[in-house]
Amino acid sequence: MRRCLLMIVSVVLLSAGVAVGAAPADSFLRNGVTAHRGNSGEYPENTFAAFRSAIDLGVDWIELDVFRTRDGKLVVIHDRTTGRVGDKDLVVPESTYAELQGVDVAAAFRRERGMSLEECPQHSIPLLEEVLALVLKQNRTRVSIQPKMDCVADAVGLVKRFEAEKWVGFNDGNLEYMAKVKELAPELTVFWDRSQADLDRDIGIAREHGFESLVLHNSLVSGGNVAAIHEAHLEVGAWTVNDETAMERFLNMGIDRIYTDYPRRLLAVKSRRSGFGPAQCEGAYPRHLQGICVSPTGAIYWSFTDVLVKSDAEGHVLKSVPVANHHGDLCHHDGKVYVAVNLGKFNDPQGNADSWVYVYDADSLAEVAKHAVPEAVYGAGGMDYRDGRFMIVGGLPPGVEENYVFEYDANFRFVRKHIVASGYTLMGIQTAAFADGCWWFGCYGKPQVMLKTDESFKLLGRYEFDCSLGIAGLRSGRFLVAGGSCEPQKGCTGKVSIVRADAAAGLVVEKVNSTDPSSAGARPGYQSPP
Repeated sequence: MRRCLLMIVSVVLLSAGVAVGAAPADSFLRNGVTAHRGNSGEYPENTFAAFRSAIDLGVDWIELDVFRTRDGKLVVIHDRTTGRVGDKDLVVPESTYAELQGVDVAAAFRRERGMSLEECPQHSIPLLEEVLALVLKQNRTRVSIQPKMDCVADAVGLVKRFEAEKWVGFNDGNLEYMAKVKELAPELTVFWDRSQADLDRDIGIAREHGFESLVLHNSLVSGGNVAAIHEAHLEVGAWTVNDETAMERFLNMGIDRIYTDYPRRLLAVKSRRSGFGPAQCEGAYPRHLQGICVSPTGAIYWSFTDVLVKSDAEGHVLKSVPVANHHGDLCHHDGKVYVAVNLGKFNDPQGNADSWVYVYDADSLAEVAKHAVPEAVYGAGGMDYRDGRFMIVGGLPPGVEENYVFEYDANFRFVRKHIVASGYTLMGIQTAAFADGCWWFGCYGKPQVMLKTDESFKLLGRYEFDCSLGIAGLRSGRFLVAGGSCEPQKGCTGKVSIVRADAAAGLVVEKVNSTDPSSAGARPGYQSPP
């Protein structure tokens, strides 16, 4: 819950990322995860913090509720009164916007969780137009508006004024309201909520009005109902589902969309079910790829030297931020991304490197801390986390016939230096991952070298395999290994392939299918020395 404080720091502006003007239709995510009132399980519902968090997580839709105030403003709140969530009890349609701004709508959230004001600051009721401005700053996540009173014309008018039609849909069980949406703006997606369904009748009405989706209360979900809705060529959703077992059961029935207060939980369930596969990171970057890591929610983090990128499992960029040069390999732990960074002379025999670990919030990529690691005297280049310890690897000048792993505790206090009897590797070790009970290290060279050690860093094997641009262990016992290339005038790209352990070769690339360019048997590799 400490993330509540982090998110309030910047509630309107998104971090630097993919620039958007007119969003191409295929740029939006389609993962079937609707964040109910935003990420309302972790942040106060219907607040900027909840919406921003859901966008950062990579949901394809956020959902919110709107009322019209006495002075004609559209405000984002679920109930007709503010008492359930706030520190004052006002009637929303009978109050002015200025009066409503005096309500702290995080009060109940804070009280129920025993949080301090410092841990979760006050939140005010957002205007719908402010949330639209937030959503329009990116082109991955869309917003579904639920009118809680007869304000459909006002809401649609606002959407049109913002030219936000591609970013917006509507949801509610009120047929009159949803029909009005289609009458005023047929291009807007409508999710028709059903809590007491006469399925044949509802399917007919949905098709008559051009609704795209029927969203069933979770008590109405069954395999037969899902199949019938699919046969009518409609999307089928379920609301509101917070239990992982129920999520699994509904996904097994073929549910297309789940509304949840806990989108992080649902994304993790989907990640476990689908797993990672070969993927190409969207875009091209000024400098080459230095490392990758993954999160339990199915995100991939890419370090392109001076740009940090977060994508979904398919490589669609969710966030990118400029960072200090030179950011190397990275790891994910406890909701944060840790990056080995060198700001000085890498591989200098005199040990003049300036080595750090920079720490970023895994959702927003906001920098939250940095720690000096001066023991990495030749330059911090790679890292991973295991059992309460961070392990840092890095540069190495010519002539040194071993490599070093620097161990730090959870607060980055130096513990000890480990020696890997590896023989010489060009520029030391660049990437690191602990997986399948072993350490795996990627090194530059011609050919590139991979080192495998046991958990105590005793060398188990030295292989001609390129994981020098990134390696990450997966729960399935497989690995993601990164590759990339740089072309003049075009920039640098990155991709990941699925690999598995092999007794003879160390790791081998899995061929997913013959038509997938990322699954080719060739080793992933960078085309020119760094």
